[in-house]
Amino acid sequence: MKIVGVYGFKKSGKTTVVTSIINSLVNKGYKVSSAKSIHIDDFSLETDGTDTFKHNAAGAERVGLVYPKGKAILYYDLDISEFLNKFESDYLILEGFRELKCPKILCARNESDLKKDFRDEVICISGLVSREISSYEGIPVISYKDIDKITEIIEKL
Repeated sequence: MKIVGVYGFKKSGKTTVVTSIINSLVNKGYKVSSAKSIHIDDFSLETDGTDTFKHNAAGAERVGLVYPKGKAILYYDLDISEFLNKFESDYLILEGFRELKCPKILCARNESDLKKDFRDEVICISGLVSREISSYEGIPVISYKDIDKITEIIEKL
């Protein structure tokens, strides 16, 4: 499985780029999974007193959720890399996960954003900044509208 991260700044186009990549890869016949890192301190799928909270508090290492629109398994004992290895697909596209070492696409609003958070793992740049420049420090800047170009870069990994 190839893992590619998309990270960047709020309102820079991350989700648009992620969903465009997923759609493009799926249309080419690949099996694709995704994961989103949420940076809200008090975010939780469960809260004190819920049944799933009680299951985990009682000692369950995994708790499954089945609801009308989907299914989920909550893992309590895995680090990030162990968790990500649970996905079974050709590609795993990450949104967020800024600190994880993997090939990345940086989404930025402008060139100033690029200077703030450019990393060695960046293979491509996208987001709103693609309206202003076509490359940055030798890395191509590509609009999500040219998703085939981004997908080509990903497929060559």
